[in-house]
Amino acid sequence: MHFLAIFILLATATFSAVTSNEEALSLVNEEKVNDTLVKLVYLQILRGRDGRDGVPGRDGVKGERGDKGEKGEKGETGPVGPAGPKCGGVVYTRWGRKSCPTGAELLYEGITGGESNNSPGGGANYVCLHKDPQYLSSHTPPYSSFMYGTEYEWSNGIFPGKHGHDVPCAVCYTSTKSVKLMIPARTSCPSSWTMEYRGYLMAERDAHKRNAVYECVDENAESIDGSHTNNIGATFFFTLSTCVGLPCPPFVNRRPITCVVCTK
Repeated sequence: MHFLAIFILLATATFSAVTSNEEALSLVNEEKVNDTLVKLVYLQILRGRDGRDGVPGRDGVKGERGDKGEKGEKGETGPVGPAGPKCGGVVYTRWGRKSCPTGAELLYEGITGGESNNSPGGGANYVCLHKDPQYLSSHTPPYSSFMYGTEYEWSNGIFPGKHGHDVPCAVCYTSTKSVKLMIPARTSCPSSWTMEYRGYLMAERDAHKRNAVYECVDENAESIDGSHTNNIGATFFFTLSTCVGLPCPPFVNRRPITCVVCTK
């Protein structure tokens, strides 16, 4: 009797719990067991949904660092990327010419200028003046230096027909190079360098009052059209090597020194 009572209570409790669940189905039968009416409950429990609506659990304890894996094999070389933005480049002056060598861009054509060869002061360098000048002021200061055109002097035999003619110049730009080098006493460039042009090392005459920097004048010198009057201005003279302090050979006494302009 005790056993039957416990069974009935358990069955009734289970039935009550299940009937409150919409996802459970139940079937109740009554039978007599030893003259005692017993309710038999048959339950069909349906599978509930997954835990998608549950609250995420807390992070677990961080595990220990694993052993370092073996180095993998080298991967295949990737494709070449697109060219980067254009930058850098080098600018140089080609003395004695109106144009630039092949591969270089002409920034402007100019006229070679400098201080008078009889002046003890003023600028010491030659400049490539733009042939179409622009001015800002009409005021004339009381003291100044002066700018003159530059002429070839005593050039016959090397620059035929150019004696007394004014010197042109060209300012050139090459985007594929980043540095310029002028080498005196050479007509070729170091390996891996590009020759822009070659020619002769020229400056003012040694007897003139004005000192001037050496410049490399193109071997195929041109002149400014209509300029054949011998004026007192800046001048280009050939520079001759001597055997005073220079080893001869390889240097040759009183020989015009060459030069080359190189880029890389």
